[in-house]
Amino acid sequence: MLTATTNIVSSAVLKELVAAGSVITARLEVADKGLVIVVRAGMNERVLGASRGGARYFQSLDGAASVLQTYGINRFECDTAHWVSKSVKAKK
Repeated sequence: MLTATTNIVSSAVLKELVAAGSVITARLEVADKGLVIVVRAGMNERVLGASRGGARYFQSLDGAASVLQTYGINRFECDTAHWVSKSVKAKK
């Protein structure tokens, strides 16, 4: 769950962390506005930030996975409990 004290990592810093081999794990988590990317670098967990501040939210697994791949992260965990994809919402 995201809070006001959630550590946000910018796109540029995440690129540097990946290039330095500092990213240990990555995962997708359900948040109030969609899915977020959480990365662990050292002992710190950080949420990928949006360019205009705050967390970056994804509405699809495909979009989040695509962003992770652009950073060179091809393995990640995904917990979709309590999340409903847009395609399932559209069928209701």
